[in-house]
Amino acid sequence: MKVSGGGAALLLLSAGLAGYAGGCGLFEPRSPEAPTQSSQTFLPATDPLIVISNLQDAIEQKSVPNYMQCLADPLAGVHIFLFVPSSEGTAQYGSLFRTWSTAEEQAYFQNLTTRTTPASISKLDLTEKTRSLAADSALLEYDYTLTFENTAAGFPSRASGNLQFALQRSSSNIWTIYRWTDFKTTNDITWSLFKGKFSN
Repeated sequence: MKVSGGGAALLLLSAGLAGYAGGCGLFEPRSPEAPTQSSQTFLPATDPLIVISNLQDAIEQKSVPNYMQCLADPLAGVHIFLFVPSSEGTAQYGSLFRTWSTAEEQAYFQNLTTRTTPASISKLDLTEKTRSLAADSALLEYDYTLTFENTAAGFPSRASGNLQFALQRSSSNIWTIYRWTDFKTTNDITWSLFKGKFSN
């Protein structure tokens, strides 16, 4: 590669500075500063799969605001949020789920996050089963395992089953979940029992 006279001088100066910097540690990695607050991850949900990723992050980070942003706001979309519980959820908390809304969803997740510790494990593992996408709607089906360590005496820290998310796209191109259906497919409790248990 050709370097002009001025460029050569600049290159030599840069090399000299680099050598000097190497001696004084100017460009060496420094120890990271202690964080002032926990890291939060939430991306603009311009795609249905981003909603699912945001939901998983919100659960892992125990972030109530981010969790709620994944769910339909009746003021911003066509549909209101609807949760359809599993059969065991209906059997144990039928009257509660008949009037379930985003207010109950927020209360349950808030209560759950207060019955744990920052170091406790909370994660949502999903295995996609089916995916149906349209211009302004989507239907996603997953087998799930929810792990959420909690301090409720005798209550499990894991739920698993199958779920379906119906999503809508708002006029501002933001996707949210407007219908969430839970199915019992394993010997574990379903997510519905977490919602019922921590609803108040």
